Amino acid sequence: MKFDPSLPIYRSLKYRLGEAFKEGPNLVALAGAVAISAATLNPLPLIVAMVAEAAYLLFVPDSKWYERRLQARFDNEVQARRHNLKVQVFPIVRAQIKQEFGRLEQVRGQIEGQSRGEEPWFREALRKLDFLMEKYLQFAQKEAQFATYLASVYGEVYAQLPEQERRKMMPPILLNTVPPKRRGRDEEGPNDRDVINLTPEWVDEVTGSIGQFYEYELEQLAISIEAETVVPNKNLMEKRQQIISRRRDFIARVSQIMSNLGLQMRLMSDTFGLINDEMRARSPEQVLSDIDDVVLQATSLTEAIDEITPMTEVVGTLA
Repeated sequence: MKFDPSLPIYRSLKYRLGEAFKEGPNLVALAGAVAISAATLNPLPLIVAMVAEAAYLLFVPDSKWYERRLQARFDNEVQARRHNLKVQVFPIVRAQIKQEFGRLEQVRGQIEGQSRGEEPWFREALRKLDFLMEKYLQFAQKEAQFATYLASVYGEVYAQLPEQERRKMMPPILLNTVPPKRRGRDEEGPNDRDVINLTPEWVDEVTGSIGQFYEYELEQLAISIEAETVVPNKNLMEKRQQIISRRRDFIARVSQIMSNLGLQMRLMSDTFGLINDEMRARSPEQVLSDIDDVVLQATSLTEAIDEITPMTEVVGTLA
């Protein structure tokens, strides 16, 4: 595993030494010793301070008390980061995602309530669950961003079609709507009308229409290239052919990633339920193994998303 969320940075001796040195009382004591030595022109206070500092850095960073202090600080940072991510993500995701994440928070609280004291494996499990919760929000954010990208490309394709061909496609303005017979009044939040109604069917319809348009464009270009006798013109058409081919392949890749995102988020949700069900019944090794499998898959999907995300900004500018 390339990244293990159960090994936070405070486990590093170098980090603990640095944090211990930067503690307020320690810096105040060092500054006071320097000031006294400077004022009295006597190096003894500084020497005493340096000896005390060496003893402090030798024992405090490795103490259980200081580890608990850093641990609490780390927990607070994780919670603050997750809260900020929620504030950023919730306005652009579906109501279903918000509800599901609320359930994950509830299950995570129930698991922590099964307190196993300071058992290292239990805290490791909680760390990994926190990691998965953050990944869930990040995946939901990416899903919404990819959906917006697909909708924009769909609108671009729709605008290029002749009027008679447009009748075969849903107008872009209707893409994010829910059929009235399926929409319940209390299912919508104040901003839900502005959120794409993302479903596998929506993705299939949008990517299928875009792909068909690109295939048609490639076929027409192939005919034009075959008939073109002016070399510079032919070169330009071949270049456009390459770009459209890349756009077609990229749309297919986005569709695949979005499918993976949906499956991954459902897997995370199921894993939280499983761990909550079996926390007391299974061995620590089995519990951690179940979580590790999901963490590994989430990390691999993150790498795939990182490869494709910058391209949504570049490919959209190509014509």
